[in-house]
Amino acid sequence: MNDLVLSLIENLNQEAGHYRRLAVLADQQRELLVAGNIEALPENLRLEEKEVFALGPLVAERNDLLSKMAKLNQLQKMGLSDALEKCPPERSGDLRKAVAELVGAARKLEEINRVNEKLLGNALSEVNFTLRLIRSGGKARTLAAPTTAEEKRPSFVNRVI
Repeated sequence: MNDLVLSLIENLNQEAGHYRRLAVLADQQRELLVAGNIEALPENLRLEEKEVFALGPLVAERNDLLSKMAKLNQLQKMGLSDALEKCPPERSGDLRKAVAELVGAARKLEEINRVNEKLLGNALSEVNFTLRLIRSGGKARTLAAPTTAEEKRPSFVNRVI
């Protein structure tokens, strides 16, 4: 059991490292979006994909380790919280720290990705506006009909009460 816990701790630390690198890349993506440096986005995305692909085998290994630990503890399956409960006392502090690092890194990445999602949405709205302006020959049309399905949103003006 001790060897499995040590392997799990090492695996979780590696996963957390990849999530931290993904967070750095996502933060760089945000900076690129804010600066309007669209040309640099493909390279950034390539590096992000590389990190995501590296996570796949680590997640599979973690699940395999947890499965082996579950069998040793006569359980059908085991999650990280179960592993923390069943962990030998001399390793519980290290395992708890590794789990906390992984969760913290994943949450940080999630927060950065939410901001990036909003920035990308804003950028797409600006592109759509520019394309409509180009299509109309530079004339602003305040009463023009929506041109895409995305723009066909119910309006509070059109609502029947």
